[in-house]
Order: sequence, then structure tokens, then C-alpha cells
Amino acid sequence: MESFESIQNKLIRAISKSSDREKIFSLWEFWNGKNSNSSVAEPNSFYNSERPMTDEEVEKYFKEEEIVLPDHVIKMIELGMDDVKNGRVYTEEEMDKMDEEWLK
Repeated sequence: MESFESIQNKLIRAISKSSDREKIFSLWEFWNGKNSNSSVAEPNSFYNSERPMTDEEVEKYFKEEEIVLPDHVIKMIELGMDDVKNGRVYTEEEMDKMDEEWLK
């Protein structure tokens, strides 16, 4: 992880080199707490190009991926489901009692 001083120096250089008035004013307002409140809201955009995603972009971005589990994992899940189905499980109280005995 980068050191605090390194990040601080990079930030100072970026501000010094920037000619983007909107960014500088937004940073100044953020730093001075002018935009801070306890309500939940969308963050102020630093970029004019920021826009809401289209429905197609949302679908593409949040597309569900097919997850393929290895055979040994599927077998373990099936064994666990069989244990539940046949009552080979412990109650929370039984587990707490086992934990207490184990910790003695």
C-alpha cells in the first residue's frame, strides 16, 4: 500500500498541474464541508461526461455469470443436503454446549 506522504505529494502535484476549474472548486467545497450532510444522496459529479447508465448498459454490467462448480464440491453439497434431509444435524444449543466443552 502506498504511503500517506506519497499519496499526499501526488495529490498536491495533481492539483498544481490541473487547469480544470470545476474539479478544483469541487475539491475545495468537499474539503471545507460545504457538500457534507447526513442524508443519502448521489455524489456530485466531477465530470461533465458522467451520465446515468442506459438499460442496456445496466443489463451488460450486471449480467449474471454461470458458475460451474467442481464435481467434488457438488458431491459435498449433496452429502450436506442428505444430512439435513435425514436429521443428521445439530441444534444451535447442542453446538454451544460442544463449544463450551471443547474450550475447557
